[in-house]
Amino acid sequence: MNRRETKIIIDAAMTVLMPILMAYSLVGETLHEVLGSLIFILFIAHHVMNRRSAAAAFRGRQTPVRVLQTVVNILLFIFMIVQPISGILMSLHLYTFLPTGGLTGLTSICRAVHLPLAYWGFVLISLHLGMHMDRMVQGQKIRKTPHTVLLSAAGLVSVYGIYAFIKRGFIGYMFLRTPFVFFDYSEPLVFFFLDYIAVMFLFAFIGYLVCLIGRPKPNAALPGSDHVTRSSSGRK
Repeated sequence: MNRRETKIIIDAAMTVLMPILMAYSLVGETLHEVLGSLIFILFIAHHVMNRRSAAAAFRGRQTPVRVLQTVVNILLFIFMIVQPISGILMSLHLYTFLPTGGLTGLTSICRAVHLPLAYWGFVLISLHLGMHMDRMVQGQKIRKTPHTVLLSAAGLVSVYGIYAFIKRGFIGYMFLRTPFVFFDYSEPLVFFFLDYIAVMFLFAFIGYLVCLIGRPKPNAALPGSDHVTRSSSGRK
């Protein structure tokens, strides 16, 4: 397995794990803590393998899209450090050996941090994914018609993603208007995952469109360059 394949597997694993982590008590608190620990390890591996890209973030021309990508990456880095720490400090299963029991109010503080960050992180990871999809599509050189079809399909899923975003109360959780996540235990788990995948599609699609629209255009020919070219070719 080469380096590129390893990076793809790590990124795919993190993408798959995010909706499962959002299910929390629907999949069980112990599994939630195990998967949360796993995604933190994958995050470290992701950054180790992409350290050169991270180091080059502030070099060269800073276009608006590139600045936005850097901001998203910095926010994601903060999220992936603070979120596991808050989760570990209020752990009820894997990390109970840590001496945190005597810290008054620690659990409530960690919950107030962990809950909104989970939803902000989900949105940021989706945006990040969409921004990198733009590079992948450029590399594959997809023809115009299939590209249009794929964009239309992604757009349709994203429309449902708007509905799912509202239905699942993302805004309330992101701004801590709702201090506890409501889970409908009578709902089939597949419907929960479909809604969260649609929300992921929505923000990935937004990230992709931002990069697509803001992509630097090929340098236009300078005034008179066509005349010079033709004159030059005429001399041959």
